[in-house]
Amino acid sequence: MQFRTLIILLIALVIIVPVASYEAYHYVQPKLSVVKNGDNVTLWYYGYIVIDGNPLIFDTNIASVANNNSTYLKAADFTYHPPFKTLNDTVGSGSLVPGFDNGLVGMAKGQTSTITVIPSQGYGLENTSKIHKQAINGSVPAYQLMNTTSFATEFGVSPVAGETLRSPTYGWNVYVMSYNGWYVEIENEPAAGGQYYPYAKATGFSIVAQNFTGSGNNTTINYYTDVVNGTILSSSAYISEVSGGYYYLNGNSYLAGKTLYFVVTVVTVKS
Repeated sequence: MQFRTLIILLIALVIIVPVASYEAYHYVQPKLSVVKNGDNVTLWYYGYIVIDGNPLIFDTNIASVANNNSTYLKAADFTYHPPFKTLNDTVGSGSLVPGFDNGLVGMAKGQTSTITVIPSQGYGLENTSKIHKQAINGSVPAYQLMNTTSFATEFGVSPVAGETLRSPTYGWNVYVMSYNGWYVEIENEPAAGGQYYPYAKATGFSIVAQNFTGSGNNTTINYYTDVVNGTILSSSAYISEVSGGYYYLNGNSYLAGKTLYFVVTVVTVKS
């Protein structure tokens, strides 16, 4: 009798335990909310590019990333824009660059992942005609004769004899020696060894007047450009490369032609 009871118990265990284990396994594996096109999602993210081997943040909605400039170095075009809150997006709506949008598909709620966006899926390819190669070392006559049109194009004003202006090309002072209605004679007035900033807010771009050669009206100013790769000079120009004694003045948008990396955490997913 006891042997029969034991057999029955063993059979019961063989049947019940696997079933119970199967149910328990499925109980602890909740169904994941996976992102698909058309879903409404909220995200934390930061985007970066790589320049000279350094990851540089160009955008984020995470306060701790925006406020930490030692761990998260910033790109030249980074804009600090609080308040910091989750980004709301309808996947596939076109509100994000295509590569970012496409990279969200298949991610799950609570997941953090890095989305890599090639230029054609980001801010587009560069227009090479807008990239100009410039020599770092150069020279300019101390005294120059310009016609009225050239002067106005260079300085943005009409010439007035005796006036001192700031050169938009070199950053140093320029003295208007004479003007006869057709031609303007100017004198470039840097100090030897002086460092000048043509773009007021661009500290990564300056002209250094090294020395003077010649004499009198034949004096030449020799200079070099102290330039940092990635420096934004204006809304339509930045430095995209510095190498071999040259720098490249780039008229494309700052993120054009660059591979973008987005570190993204999906907070919510709603179909």
